[in-house]
Amino acid sequence: MQFRNRFTPVLTAIGLSLVFMMAVRLFLWLRYHESFNDLSTYETLLSFILGMRLDLISILTFTVLLILLSTIPLRLIFNNYVRAFFGLVWGLILSMMLTVSIGDTLYFEYTFRHLSSELFNLTNDTDLIIDMALHSYLSYTIVLSIFFTAMTALFIYIFTRPVKNQTISPKSWLTTLLIILLLFLGIRSKFSGKSFGVSDAFAVNKVSSGNLALNGFFCVYRTANKKGAKHDHLPLMKALATTKAILTSERSAFSDPEVPIERKFSEPAAKHYNVIFILIESWGAEHLDSYTHYKPLGVTPFFSELSSKGIKFTNFYANGNRSIYGLTTLLTGLPKPAGFQPLGNGLEFSHLSYLGTIVKANGYDTMAMQGSSRRSYRIDSVMNLSGFDQYYGACDIPDVEELGEGRSPAPLGTYDYNLMDYFHKKVNTLKEPFFTFAFTSSTHTDYHLPDKKYEKFPHGLKSYNGFMNAMYYTDTVLKRFMNEVKDEPWFDNTIFIFTGDHGFGSASTGDAKKLREVSTPMPSIEHNRIPLLIYAPKVFKPYVNTTLGSHADILPTVIDMLGLKNSYSSMGNSLLDDTVSERFVYLQAGNLMGLITDKGYIKHNYKNIVEANTSDPETLERKLLSIDTVEGTFLQDNRWAK
Repeated sequence: MQFRNRFTPVLTAIGLSLVFMMAVRLFLWLRYHESFNDLSTYETLLSFILGMRLDLISILTFTVLLILLSTIPLRLIFNNYVRAFFGLVWGLILSMMLTVSIGDTLYFEYTFRHLSSELFNLTNDTDLIIDMALHSYLSYTIVLSIFFTAMTALFIYIFTRPVKNQTISPKSWLTTLLIILLLFLGIRSKFSGKSFGVSDAFAVNKVSSGNLALNGFFCVYRTANKKGAKHDHLPLMKALATTKAILTSERSAFSDPEVPIERKFSEPAAKHYNVIFILIESWGAEHLDSYTHYKPLGVTPFFSELSSKGIKFTNFYANGNRSIYGLTTLLTGLPKPAGFQPLGNGLEFSHLSYLGTIVKANGYDTMAMQGSSRRSYRIDSVMNLSGFDQYYGACDIPDVEELGEGRSPAPLGTYDYNLMDYFHKKVNTLKEPFFTFAFTSSTHTDYHLPDKKYEKFPHGLKSYNGFMNAMYYTDTVLKRFMNEVKDEPWFDNTIFIFTGDHGFGSASTGDAKKLREVSTPMPSIEHNRIPLLIYAPKVFKPYVNTTLGSHADILPTVIDMLGLKNSYSSMGNSLLDDTVSERFVYLQAGNLMGLITDKGYIKHNYKNIVEANTSDPETLERKLLSIDTVEGTFLQDNRWAK
């Protein structure tokens, strides 16, 4: 057997690797065929094709160096010992990829989802894994060991076959550059923006499509940047009993023993209100004029006025400290526990309650938009998966904001007025009832503004003064938007929801401390406090609501307000339900988690309480560990939602 040129062995190796990886996917599909019954023949084919693309990305990512070394125009690459080494390494790499992917198909049997970063949490169970490999899975171990040995030998054979054309010329370096370009494109699947991620692995908007397209190895290495955390603080049944006691409501009962956290409102009466949900970047309550406990600075006068005309929640918190964590909880009712990636990076492996999907099932038209690029946080894929039929990013939005002298369009994303103007126009194209979502961006650093007139303080692109100016600009945008939509025929039947994605730094340090004349700072949980405003002058009377709540309460609140019949899983309750047993906020940030209740709060490092402001820290710790145990265990077992 003789190859035509130095590229043929590599192309052959890539082709064979794809065949082996696709064989694992075919095994998954055949073994768990019932899990993919909701896919039509066409959808199944699309998922397989997308799966081949993911396999190619995985293969190229981990063999890129071998490909370059075996094709560079140097005489050394024709040395038989060198090429045998290439074949050996290729075989070992593919054996590792196949081992993880095959193990993943066996793991699928227990959780009906793919492995992710929790693989790195198995080191404490090494003995158990070895025992399974040598006993219950001994046949797999023997067969795969023989197969991997033979496969590696095959790759050595492929790479050591004679090459007919061994000509090396200066022009060969141009071919090498082209190969580098193709490898770059093959791995990233695009030249710019976010690379292909796990949230892109859904050929259609069904979890089963993603499960079929994904391979275990891709899932693991794309979520490997954050290792899993243990969530076995307490015995599961004891933790579940505590958690359910906290969540208990007379109006929303637990509905399915197989999915213990799932609930459903009793006798809901459908109210076909439209919903406009506006998520405002870094809209921390401690910086807002009518929400702050510090000196107000007059930067959000309109939002203060609007808050006095709606249901103003003053005791509301973000469950995390990043935008994608806020989005994840708002869209699913699930505050992401440690060791799990947010939506767009792995959480979508699990069955979840999606807000967009729920309202869609009740006949709502859905649309989402953000002022950042379409791929920011991979929200284009996240929104599609979450049930939004239409999605738009900055590249879709025309620049209509008037620019002052010397000002230019926003370098990243688009100005908030451009977003809200386009959002208004798109809302007008929807049929009622509709559920829409907009995520602003101008209050994200760097603080570029369209005109100097918004600079109430000496401006800085990264300073607290700059943030205050950006807040003032966004406040004027909200005023313009609300003035423009108030005469629309759908306005009287629409509920507006305003909140922030997370807090912003601190108002009690540095320049902020001087501006706000802070002498005694609030407790650290103040940095998690955000505003929540529900504004619907024809539906709700205005009042101040001091109910403790968080992003996790939004999903059940929407279901309650709209009278939807769906069951749901959420680590929260409707904020309008006065029969709830106990209010709480579960926080997670890096290596800390926390719990806020009406009796105080604690922060925990997964070993000990590291901060507390309560007279009964032991009780709060028990509740916190229970909640974390339930979330982590049910996500790992894929029993969080149907």
